[in-house]
Amino acid sequence: MPLTFAQAYAIVCPDGGEVIPHSQKFNDIMELMRQSGYKNFRDTLVEDSAPRKPRTVKEARPFIETEQRLEKPLKISKREWMAVEGNRQLFLEALNKNKTTA
Repeated sequence: MPLTFAQAYAIVCPDGGEVIPHSQKFNDIMELMRQSGYKNFRDTLVEDSAPRKPRTVKEARPFIETEQRLEKPLKISKREWMAVEGNRQLFLEALNKNKTTA
């Protein structure tokens, strides 16, 4: 488990003296923390998340239009439509409704 500053301070300065930033004692405390597994927030920053520089004119545009591929409409033949029993019944009812009685 990484050491905290207070724990590393107790090891480096057991007498409890003052530690000035960037002095030898301060650097020893920071090195001891680093060796124990402590990671400074600057070390954990992800550099890949920074926006990359555009390489082409298309990438430099403020808004890149997404390419849309429209799907072709599904063509259903009469035979396929009539293969569904519900459609067949509706079709036959519509035909019988239009028949005139003689």
